[in-house]
Amino acid sequence: MKRYQVIETIEQLKAISDSLRLEIVTYLTKEAYTGKQLATMLNLSASKVHYHLKELENHHFIQVVRTEEKNGIVQKFYRAVAFDFKVSDDLLPSLQEDTMLTQESMLHHLRSSITRLYNAPEASFMQFADEEKRPPSIASTSEFKAPRHQIQAWLLKYKALLNELVEIEDQFQKQVAAGEADDVEENFYMVTVGFMTNERYFVAEDESLPDNYEHLPSEFEHLTDKIVVKKKKASEAPDDRRE
Repeated sequence: MKRYQVIETIEQLKAISDSLRLEIVTYLTKEAYTGKQLATMLNLSASKVHYHLKELENHHFIQVVRTEEKNGIVQKFYRAVAFDFKVSDDLLPSLQEDTMLTQESMLHHLRSSITRLYNAPEASFMQFADEEKRPPSIASTSEFKAPRHQIQAWLLKYKALLNELVEIEDQFQKQVAAGEADDVEENFYMVTVGFMTNERYFVAEDESLPDNYEHLPSEFEHLTDKIVVKKKKASEAPDDRRE
């Protein structure tokens, strides 16, 4: 399966700008399924799923990768042709008029991450284990009110950091190929979705913790962990007095 598929026509754009079709593609990026299997997973009628499979196949988003005969019926197993989709710049005028694809593309990333989250091993989430056994992870939902140009400048820095991760992977793969390092079974999966909106949810009249609690110390000034601890009483504080 290819890494990318380029959307080149308005017809393709319209075909993939559908939440159900994107959900079907999400399933088919991981494994090959029949229409009947997908219908069961999606709790939909087989005829409805087959209609959308045919549309996706006609527009080259999925393909039949194998067939099996069962009880005299030939079953088709479909798979996505690529893990991700890119849009040709020829379609930019259409994207400017219709934002649905951008929204559905973001949802596609979120749906994919939910599926992978539930399928990941328990060891991926041992955040309360000893530090040396704790796997790298991050989970955060935030809002930031600032001028657009400042957010844009920050995004450039963030994308540079993501590019640094790619460089780290490339260097590691070269070391493995050269026999300078042992390959690892794990990889770090991350999904990022951010957008400007007029709604603001995270607004509280009082953002302090209850009087008897405090945040665990953190290397970050404004990002705190989910865990809080009870404040130490004065009698429990270490005695720093020198004799």
